[in-house]
Amino acid sequence: MPRLLTIMLLVVLPLSGVVRADETVRQVQEELRKRNLYFGNIDGQSSPGLVDAVKRYQSRKGFAVTGKVDHDTATSLHVETTTVAAVASLPDVPVLKSDTASALPESQRLALQREAEEKPDLTPTAPPPAESPPPGQDLSPERVSKFVQDYLRDGETSDISKQISYYAFPIRYFDHGTVSQEFVTKDTANYVKRWPERKYTLTSPVTFFASDNDTETNVEFTIAFELHSADRTTKNKAVGRTRNWWTIRRNADDLKIVAIREARVRE
Repeated sequence: MPRLLTIMLLVVLPLSGVVRADETVRQVQEELRKRNLYFGNIDGQSSPGLVDAVKRYQSRKGFAVTGKVDHDTATSLHVETTTVAAVASLPDVPVLKSDTASALPESQRLALQREAEEKPDLTPTAPPPAESPPPGQDLSPERVSKFVQDYLRDGETSDISKQISYYAFPIRYFDHGTVSQEFVTKDTANYVKRWPERKYTLTSPVTFFASDNDTETNVEFTIAFELHSADRTTKNKAVGRTRNWWTIRRNADDLKIVAIREARVRE
């Protein structure tokens, strides 16, 4: 099949026909998650909930309500359909920690969904430009960079207690809202089980963002990741990059993460 035809099929492919993880579908899931219209797993696979989310988005934008990723829908969502054919498919399971289905209570999910539908032109906003940390924090780039590097190295181990020791609880945790230590412990254990071999590499300098709270500092950085499941087959390998945003706070002589989120970088 010619390359151009392959790309066209990916653009108009009905979500209900997808079996294997698909990059177009994964991008649509990511974009609808940002807009509080989809709360399921980001795994490149279709589901009735995803089809419904696409229909809701199409309805609020005035597009034909088909549930398919047609050209208008893909363009509006900034889905990079022209490059999908060159992208290696990720496995058909959640890859990032933030890829798992939202744990927000149903009432809160419905409230966010209603708000999104009432504001059809609302799009995700980027973080503010980098600024110096607030004076009260008295943090140096070297100290925060070491904190990030230590987190990444411990994140490659199977020591769950060590991994969660970087957090202050309760924590604002990805798309799950504010959660407890018990929630994060279970989530981390599940992630380590899914991806027992993990490699993280810092690929950008750690930068600071001013916070409205004088006791907290926002941090941003980019990493490359390489993940392997237990059998180490090509099918069960995931590679890519993520942008990461933390809010950190001094806790006595230590630093702790009080909020964390991430977003996949599309190569």
